[in-house]
Amino acid sequence: MTHQHVLAVLTASLGLALAVPALAQERTPPAPHCMDAVGVQEVEQASPRSIALRAASGQAYRIDFSEDCPGVRSATTLKLEAPAGWACGRPSERVVVDGRSCAVSAVTPVQNRDFASVARDSDRLRTATLPAVTIRERKEIRRGFGGSPSYCFATRNVRAWSSDPQGMLVETNPRRNGGHRYYRVELGSHCRQLDRAPQLSFRSGMQNGLICGNPGDRILTADFENGDLRGDTLAPLPQYTRGACTIQAVYPASSQASN
Repeated sequence: MTHQHVLAVLTASLGLALAVPALAQERTPPAPHCMDAVGVQEVEQASPRSIALRAASGQAYRIDFSEDCPGVRSATTLKLEAPAGWACGRPSERVVVDGRSCAVSAVTPVQNRDFASVARDSDRLRTATLPAVTIRERKEIRRGFGGSPSYCFATRNVRAWSSDPQGMLVETNPRRNGGHRYYRVELGSHCRQLDRAPQLSFRSGMQNGLICGNPGDRILTADFENGDLRGDTLAPLPQYTRGACTIQAVYPASSQASN
């Protein structure tokens, strides 16, 4: 069963029970840190002791368990049982994974950067444990790391970029990147050439056109230098010096003012 189908089961199991009250009035959380479990969009797991979820509002959360609860990403059925559909870390809350009950110990809102880190590690672990595939026609099957819009953007969809002290903010086509228009790109060190580079390009370390903060992901820049000044009649042609900036992390930013 696919990850998307597991999400559908989780969403349906909560939505059916809460459809009437949700439509009757606006839902108000019992505490500011509580997560509305109706319409969960994404579930990731990089550690057996916790999972990360993105709610329908777009806010990300971490759910910690009282004991190890592995296998959430590979589950056939997944349910979050919480009073009135609000997960707050109360003793009555639990996640049921293929009939196995895992008690919830805490629910914490997290930033997009933290969710992106969990999602990236979750996908890497899942890719590493997939069964081996025999490739007969190499031209027909392309093996590689896919990635999620929660921590990746496609280079072909980049519309604009700007540099700042935090690194870079990239504008993409939201219809092609999971609804996300802006992405924060953190660099390995301050990339001074970004401030004056007339040209740049993104290079994927996985060679799949996705920038995710994977090893080898980088920005290639080109800067002007003095041309050949020996000719008096012809203007010098511009020459370029090239550099590279290492990309460490990628995650959605809600707007140009986001963190």
